[in-house]
Amino acid sequence: MFGIVSDASTVENNYLDNGFLAETREKELPAKGLTCRITDSYEDVSTEILEAANTEEDISKRTTAISKKIKEIIEREEKKDSTIKAEVSEMFVGEQYVLFRYKTINDVRLVYVPPRTIGEFGGESDNWVWPRHNGDFSFVRAYVAPNGSSAKYSEENVPYQPKKFLQVNANGVNEEDFVFILGYPGRTFKHQPSQFLMMQEKYQLPYVQDIFSWLINLYEKRGENDPEFALSIVGEIQGLANTEKNYRGKMQGLERLNLIQKKQDEEKQLQQFIDSDLKLKEKYGTVLSEIDEVYKDAFATGRRNLVLMMLSRNVDYYRLAEIFVDYKKEMLKTEAERKALYKEDKRNDFYNTITNLYNEYMLDLDAKILNKILTDASTFEECRELEPFKSFASVKNKDEFISDLYEETFINDSKEYFELLEDEDETLEDIDDPYINLIKSAVELGDTERKKAQIRDGKMNILLAGLNDAKRQWLNKSFVPDANLTLRLTYGYVRGYSPADATYFSPNTTLTGLIQKGRESGDYKLNKKVKELYKNKDFGQFIHPKLNDVPVNFIYNMDTSGGNSGSPILDAYGRLVGVNFDRSFEATVNDYTWSESYSRSIGVDIRYILWVAQKVGGADFLLKEMGISF
Repeated sequence: MFGIVSDASTVENNYLDNGFLAETREKELPAKGLTCRITDSYEDVSTEILEAANTEEDISKRTTAISKKIKEIIEREEKKDSTIKAEVSEMFVGEQYVLFRYKTINDVRLVYVPPRTIGEFGGESDNWVWPRHNGDFSFVRAYVAPNGSSAKYSEENVPYQPKKFLQVNANGVNEEDFVFILGYPGRTFKHQPSQFLMMQEKYQLPYVQDIFSWLINLYEKRGENDPEFALSIVGEIQGLANTEKNYRGKMQGLERLNLIQKKQDEEKQLQQFIDSDLKLKEKYGTVLSEIDEVYKDAFATGRRNLVLMMLSRNVDYYRLAEIFVDYKKEMLKTEAERKALYKEDKRNDFYNTITNLYNEYMLDLDAKILNKILTDASTFEECRELEPFKSFASVKNKDEFISDLYEETFINDSKEYFELLEDEDETLEDIDDPYINLIKSAVELGDTERKKAQIRDGKMNILLAGLNDAKRQWLNKSFVPDANLTLRLTYGYVRGYSPADATYFSPNTTLTGLIQKGRESGDYKLNKKVKELYKNKDFGQFIHPKLNDVPVNFIYNMDTSGGNSGSPILDAYGRLVGVNFDRSFEATVNDYTWSESYSRSIGVDIRYILWVAQKVGGADFLLKEMGISF
């Protein structure tokens, strides 16, 4: 929601800082880019997909065959029912695939957003931290066409009427009460082998954490004297900061729990179990050693794909050059063979992508980011002997070299870019442009690495299926599949924890704690209205009876992950008692394992949500609409 509200804001009407309230439905603002996705139905399609995969003798084409079959199933289902969006999700690699049918509501509007001093109280200082005093919630309303069908924004649209809705328990929950969450967690990796965690620890986590930290500092410095830029980039900074701190927590968790060693010990025990049974040994005896061989190639690749991904995502001129090179290559193929972006039916999307890159481009930042990524990569053992990093490493004055690249390339003229792009007589061999020449070698490296990855993925598709089957027999139980953005349930109890020696954190924070933490400025800037209400002890009916205070946030020992932000927290009777929005720093390791000692998720207490909406926002009508009497 942060980015949505930021996009709806201007310097003159800064809803992000000041909050927003639509007293009437006519005043509600479109939440551009926000949709509601409702799971309609699902069914297992594993047999159909694996039959297609098993027809491929070339292991490198196995994942391609699976992707092709998934695409066929999606097209078939959406043709049957144009009102649904179909997705096929891999539940267990190489084993189980489930077709989900979703209804999507495309018209969503902002109703109430608390001021940033409430919605982001604690800022980056408290991100992934407990105790927390954050009012991270917003109210939105979904709209559909008068006939009930999904429709884009229109004044004729009417509020969506769901078949069922959650009742609100305005009394909330207490310590040790049972709670559960229904939500759509992102990616977790609990069923991956020890080598996967080693790749994360050695390459993925430290590299991404470092580059994101650098980008945050770059953007913040750039915005110090430019409020318009600062507002436009605030959502990007928040997203980077969220991941950067998450990755630091993961690195700490891997070390603290000694997780790689535990995985390796588990795999040794599994191998002993397999070797103890002739049938199992014949079927799965070499699975673990074959996985190790696949990962030897992955370790040799190291950060190459990460570097190329960072260039493509963060350097606009690089992305423009990459598109140019790719387009020229793809246009030599038949229409059917081309990548989706370059097909005729995607022509408008293709041009919009390029136009957006030119609109977003910032000369002073783009060159610095390119310099940073190339400089880092030219020192990496797995990159420094490959182009374009090898040549860049030999450049003495890198700042001057980068500056010349940007001055001498035709990319800095959008008109010339489009003309050369569409000129069929101008081939890549004909174009002598320093920026394009640099990127061509990077694109070629990317093509090589993708082919290697396809082979690895094809092998792992089979090996992980065997590994999981062997583990089921060893442990004599089935597993919950890793999270993959599909609907999941997790449950637990409102419960404190001890993250360090001689330290215990209770499961609730209060308005008193928020006031004590509050400051005149910075991450803990105190909202004036909240301060006034607290001074007058105007708590309404939302006092926690045992704490004799308004509860703000609370924690519970559930297994949540990225994607669970915004998930409803329900009590034992299925009533809404809060909104999940974060995890403790120690619980970032949830993506790899769950721990009763450290896995704590953080939510906004329903009592604080209602108190803020009524007392700070003056949105009494929202409470009445939810059936709250006062």
